[in-house]
This record gives sequence, structure tokens and C-alpha cells, in this order.
Amino acid sequence: MLMNFSIGGFFKKKNGGKVTITAVNIKWRGSMHAMDGFEVSENPFTITIPFQNKSQQDALPFDALKERFRAQEKAPVRITGVDVATPFKLVSMEPKLPVDVMSSQRVELKMTLQAPDYTYSGPVAITLNSEEASMIKIQINKVIVTTPMKSVEIENSGVILNMPKGGIFKNSIQLYKAMSYGERVDKVALEKPFEFVSCDRPIPFTINEPSSYLVTFYIKAPDIDYAGPMEIKLE
Repeated sequence: MLMNFSIGGFFKKKNGGKVTITAVNIKWRGSMHAMDGFEVSENPFTITIPFQNKSQQDALPFDALKERFRAQEKAPVRITGVDVATPFKLVSMEPKLPVDVMSSQRVELKMTLQAPDYTYSGPVAITLNSEEASMIKIQINKVIVTTPMKSVEIENSGVILNMPKGGIFKNSIQLYKAMSYGERVDKVALEKPFEFVSCDRPIPFTINEPSSYLVTFYIKAPDIDYAGPMEIKLE
């Protein structure tokens, strides 16, 4: 996501004509972001663009499932190139390309641009190029919790996720659906192709809350499309 920007002079040389930038138009993955214009006082000049790879929840088919399954981690994005439309030219950029931006990370893209040496009034168009994340489709028809004593299917647990391959999502389960008060969990595992990452209860934990014991499991998705059940094993 693009945010506010700042500008500044870079070299002492003045441009040959008055250059007024009416807007800064930045294209990122098919979306346009318009920023306020300014008058160029020195040439070349700099533009600093704060850029953030914001975490986003995957769209889910039913509102009732949005709290049960959510994308917990967005894949990193890689900015591979910058195109600046004429009559401007890109002189340099910091940090140097390619730029990897982790989930929720914010970076500042400092671009030095050469303005034309004649009078100009109009926008400057900048395109940020990137590598698209490889996406997969996960269709979980049911979630099964297995303990040494029994196996229980969690009701209304089916969900469809579109997410980056190898991404992490979370699944919150009321453990009283599968276990009893006083029981202890020493180990958590998932059947392939899923992989257990962590949970919001320190392992080992004991079910010691009398009315409710909700546990959120963080799960790594596979690198390929999957359709079928997801089994969580508790020992």
C-alpha cells in the first residue's frame, strides 16, 4: 500500500524551465495511487514514498467463518523495478532494487528523478513492478480433532481460502467439543499437507477453565491446491 510522500532538492543545478508537477500517479499491481503535486525547485529532485506491505484477511464465503479462519500472514512482496514515464527519468533509487518488503513492514522508497530542461506542467507517472505471489486454493470440508480417546468432527468448520502458497492461517477451536475439564495437551500435530506452527496457549496446557477453553492454532498451508479434511492431533 502506498502512503504519503515527501520531496526535496538533490543537486544544486536549476532546471532550464519552470516545471510544475500537478500530481504524482503511482501504479502498483493494477491500482493507481494519486498524490498531490508540487513545483520543482531543483533538478534532479527527490521523492520519498513510504510503502507498507499491509496484512490483509482473506475473503471468506460466510460471515460466521471470518473469525474462525483468517489469513494471519501476508506473503512478502518484491519490488523488482521502477518505470518513470517521460519526460521524467529515474536517476537513482534507495534502497537498491530488488526490494523485499515483509508482511506489515514499512520501507521508504527514495527516488531521484530528472525533470525536463524545458517548461512543463503536468503529472509524473511512476510504475512499481513486482513479482506476484503464487496463490493456492484451500477447500477444507471439515476439521477433525483427534485425541488418544476419540476423534471429533467440529461442526460448521468447512471453509474455502485463497492464499499465498506456504502462507499461515489460524483456526480457533472450542476444545470442550473434543476434550474434558482437567485433560492435558502435551503435543499438537497436523496431518499432511498441513503443518502446525504454534498456538496461543503455551504447550503443555491443561483444560482448566470450567465453561470455555478456546484455542487458536496457527497453521502453515501447503504449496499446492488442496481439497479435503484438516485433522488436528492432540496428545
